[in-house]
Amino acid sequence: MRSRLPFLIALAWLPLSALACAVGTGGRAPAPTAGTAVDGAAGAVTVVDSDGRGATFSSVLGGRAALVSFWAPWCESCVRELPELERLSRAAAPCGAAVVGVAVGEKPASIAAYARARALTYPQLTDEPFTLADALGQRRIPATIVFDRAGRVVFTGDAVDARATSAFARALREGADAPSCALR
Repeated sequence: MRSRLPFLIALAWLPLSALACAVGTGGRAPAPTAGTAVDGAAGAVTVVDSDGRGATFSSVLGGRAALVSFWAPWCESCVRELPELERLSRAAAPCGAAVVGVAVGEKPASIAAYARARALTYPQLTDEPFTLADALGQRRIPATIVFDRAGRVVFTGDAVDARATSAFARALREGADAPSCALR
């Protein structure tokens, strides 16, 4: 019995630790749901661009439909989706929409060098202290959030997939000056 005591204590602790993880958010906001507007805490968060300039997240969105991708250069899944994000950015730009990368836990200079080396043309922001990620309840990467032109969340998911692309296409068409805008 004595040799099993540490195992039994650990076994009893597992449900309690799982409950603590499920109940507590660790100071983070819950993940946004459809219809949530980016205002208040998340909209006021300052993010840093690859040149080291700060701006509020709501000013970065600037009334545009946007697909925001939370990522990090060490995340293999994140790196695999960079070409698709670049393609979406090029297709959406003429329609007044944006794809925005938000590198979490990274320094602006390292993300700027990374983006240059891979010829990424869409905006790359850094959220080194995880302030924006926390405000939006993003606990993992890759994470994708699509915002409509009013700054409301219309989609949340993990990696960019057909559902995210479809949500972005809908957000792009709604309220667009050019109704023919489409992601190709």
